[in-house]
Amino acid sequence: MKKLKFFIAFIVFICVSVYSQSDATGETKFNQSSLRNVSPGEITAEKNQEQFTVPADLLNRYNAAIDSRNSELKKSTSAEIEKYLQKAVFTVEPIEILNENRPNAPFINDWYGTDIMVSNTNVAYAGGFRQMDLKKGEDGWMYLAVNRRSVPGVNGQITVYSSSNGGAEWQTVLSYFSVNGYFGSLTMLVESRNSNVPDSTRIIVYSTLSASANQDNAYLICSSFRRDGSSASHQTVANPSAGNRFVYPSACSDGMFWSDLTFMHVIVREESNSGVYEAMHHFRTTNWGASHTVGTNNYNTYEDRYPAAAFSNEVGSDSIYIAVEREVSNNEREIRLFATMEVPSSNFSIRYITDAAPGTIYERPAITIQQRNFSLPQRILVTCTKNDRAVYHYSSDGGALWNIDFGLGSASMPVDFTSCSSDTSTANGRDFISAFVDLNGDSVTVRHGTLGNLGSPMYKKNGVASTGTLAPVTAIYSEGNTKYSAFAYAGFGPAGVYYNMENLITGITPVSNEVPNTFRLEQNYPNPFNPVTNIKFSVAKTGNVSLKIYDISGREVALLVNGEISSGVYNYDFNASHLSSGIYFYVLKTAEFTDTKKMVLVK
Repeated sequence: MKKLKFFIAFIVFICVSVYSQSDATGETKFNQSSLRNVSPGEITAEKNQEQFTVPADLLNRYNAAIDSRNSELKKSTSAEIEKYLQKAVFTVEPIEILNENRPNAPFINDWYGTDIMVSNTNVAYAGGFRQMDLKKGEDGWMYLAVNRRSVPGVNGQITVYSSSNGGAEWQTVLSYFSVNGYFGSLTMLVESRNSNVPDSTRIIVYSTLSASANQDNAYLICSSFRRDGSSASHQTVANPSAGNRFVYPSACSDGMFWSDLTFMHVIVREESNSGVYEAMHHFRTTNWGASHTVGTNNYNTYEDRYPAAAFSNEVGSDSIYIAVEREVSNNEREIRLFATMEVPSSNFSIRYITDAAPGTIYERPAITIQQRNFSLPQRILVTCTKNDRAVYHYSSDGGALWNIDFGLGSASMPVDFTSCSSDTSTANGRDFISAFVDLNGDSVTVRHGTLGNLGSPMYKKNGVASTGTLAPVTAIYSEGNTKYSAFAYAGFGPAGVYYNMENLITGITPVSNEVPNTFRLEQNYPNPFNPVTNIKFSVAKTGNVSLKIYDISGREVALLVNGEISSGVYNYDFNASHLSSGIYFYVLKTAEFTDTKKMVLVK
């Protein structure tokens, strides 16, 4: 009997230990095949697909060029393939779009403990919950696109902002507007045409545009411009069939692996003006938005809503994965994943992620795929809500097997919207990030970690009340191997756009206008500390200054300051909430001075 009790206690201990070290819950299922028979009726409803029109030999040479990173061969074979593809067409009168020539919106710098207001304007919401997008560019800058409303004299306006210092300060890249048209929802890409020339970075924003506020007959446009706002163009991509509209565009690219030969993709749902599903379209551009080809999936009989797209680098043909909310019945919605070649075609294969019983409602998926070489297994994260709870699902083998129903938020917190993103580097972990907003918009919670254990919830990281009608947006800002959580959200209304990030340089505060005679680094206070401590230092001469944190092994764990600072005396409030207890060293370095001091974090 004692042995039995010991065995039961041991099993309970193991289970508690497993759950305490991961996001697994009692509902979690492991290693679920994406091709499993979840619903025979659903599977038989899928229709046969059409034969691909591109010759197999040409497609094989194109795939070989991609796998070998042969730019010239990719360029020549893709040009041949384009001849076989269906061209996107635009057949209606376009609504005029003009570039903004009015002064920039005001920007308010952050004070420690408060979010940065990037824009104080109202944010659109009529076109759905995707009204903002946040990206870290290959040039190291942060970019934020916002669909604005109630702008005097115009019906619709989109503004893109940039920050060259991790989000401490923002400036307008470009605002463009339509006097007569209303923008619906948007999605953004930031790509560099030449990795050695930062100013070659271009911002590409796909959005829907309609002559009516309710987005009837909305069509798809592509806006492209440099990071300084120059060379702006606005191309109409395609329009839907009569009586229909495009909604919820979602863009991705192969830009992690290419520069000038970056190909961009956007997925968009076509529905009737009353909201009934018609088709899913995959548009691709091989010339930076000047023209597009299209593949269309209209071969299923289900309502597939809120497409979210991600690029997957694979052996042979690369793929575009599209997570959708599928209405299986009136009281059951599941998460499904379409896979289609990155070369547009009408062939979309289906993957089955969730398999809950009737009465379960999964909604509004977001997806990210960690961009890695095709020789490595592709790691996929999908976040969504399940009966108003934040959950996530992930695959570590390119989507063949799924681990489903991991807890993203607590069971007691009702959630409406989630978002997710990933970093290309696996160094030091923390390569996936997600955020969600509760139903009343009171709090934005951020998770940043690895698949299966997204780290401790950073609850209510928003400094002001968030809207409950729009999704927050996330990104990972990295300096070397140090990765920081970044997110943006719309304030209550929705009005005002706010941004915050771990260890923003805005933690630095000047404490004296006097020019010190010498450089100096003082002992942090308090020490030991948990989790915030103050570091005071003096800069005798204006110049580049770095202030870094290292662990006891000499690994850099935080970059606090890295740029030009004027002479003066400064305080830096360092928040070490993401670090473990232990001994750390902080190093102040300039062209003429270096000093190191020790501090102790005790949690």
